[in-house]
Amino acid sequence: MNRETGGAMADNSLAKQLARLRVRAGNPSLRELEKLTDRQGRRMSRASIQDKFSGTSSLKMVQVLALVRACAEYAHSIGAPLPHEDTDEQIWQEKVSSPNQPKNRHAVEPPRETDRKASQNQKGEPSDLEELIPPLINAGMDDILNLVRQGAGQPLETWLPSAVVALGYARMDYQGFLNIAAHAPPGQIVKILESIADEGPGNIGNRYFQTCLLAQHPSEIPKLLVALRRAEGELTFWYAHNFVDAILGKGDWLGGTRPDLADVLRALRAATLTDDADKLAENIGLHAWPRITLATAGAIPEAFMGDRELILHAGSQGGPHRLLRLIDCLKKEQIQGLESHRAVEYLLTAVPTGKHADFSRILNDAGMKSEAHRLLELEKEIPF
Repeated sequence: MNRETGGAMADNSLAKQLARLRVRAGNPSLRELEKLTDRQGRRMSRASIQDKFSGTSSLKMVQVLALVRACAEYAHSIGAPLPHEDTDEQIWQEKVSSPNQPKNRHAVEPPRETDRKASQNQKGEPSDLEELIPPLINAGMDDILNLVRQGAGQPLETWLPSAVVALGYARMDYQGFLNIAAHAPPGQIVKILESIADEGPGNIGNRYFQTCLLAQHPSEIPKLLVALRRAEGELTFWYAHNFVDAILGKGDWLGGTRPDLADVLRALRAATLTDDADKLAENIGLHAWPRITLATAGAIPEAFMGDRELILHAGSQGGPHRLLRLIDCLKKEQIQGLESHRAVEYLLTAVPTGKHADFSRILNDAGMKSEAHRLLELEKEIPF
């Protein structure tokens, strides 16, 4: 794929890949794709969808993921589901991300300048909110416009949830408001989250929660988790329970993955949230994009609370194809903090007992003959 940024060539290349995905999905009509994106809450018109497939308009992250999910859902509905590698959203995020921003290559599309300015002041001063007001005027939402203007300078929980919920039901973009609230103190976030999730449509609460997890400083993550648990509500407990999936962009959480997971792990350890740290480390090894997995392990000193070892061990427990992807990444890229040969050896020694032959066969088929042979040697060394 051509990785040039900003030009039609890069967009056209990605558009061709989307077009091929559409064909493999059973060639759903533009009308079907319009309905399916609408069901996600990301409705795209038929004309817009056609432009994306033809490469005549630029592709944004949210649009690409919406079309990928739509194709996957259509293929499933006709009894011919696409293979996971065709619809792996982390892979599509990688395809869309700019090569000029390697540290954030697996994150969602960078916020617009207006969103970035709006998120800088957690109280939502008028100069920030003014940039979010024109859509309210254009949509004739005078009541919400007045609410926003009167709320400027007031506690966010007293007005922002009502504005976001109204925008959600109107199917308007509310992300700018979530960005403002994403930098609030943990206790305030809990109040806003409870209001939005209780009253709002669809997955609006999930979107706010993930926005907070991706925007907050690592040191604030433990505080947010504890605040959720101390609220003692069924809803807040559910969000605390699902924080690992949300911060990794796993499953239905489509917002992306933080690039500084090592710092989050350190913050959790410092707060003695041991179970949460262990769960996060294991899931980084099992599910995070391979480069993020390895970069996180490399950012943690050996034997520091065992997190480096826990991450790599979990990677080997994730099955032969997971191991294959991790080793392939180590071979192709230099990961800061990791000595490739030692990391590969650790991954191989962590393969589950009794699985060495199966793992070896798959590595051998992929051309990793030396690693496949090493696995068979390790199997002989294991005492029974």
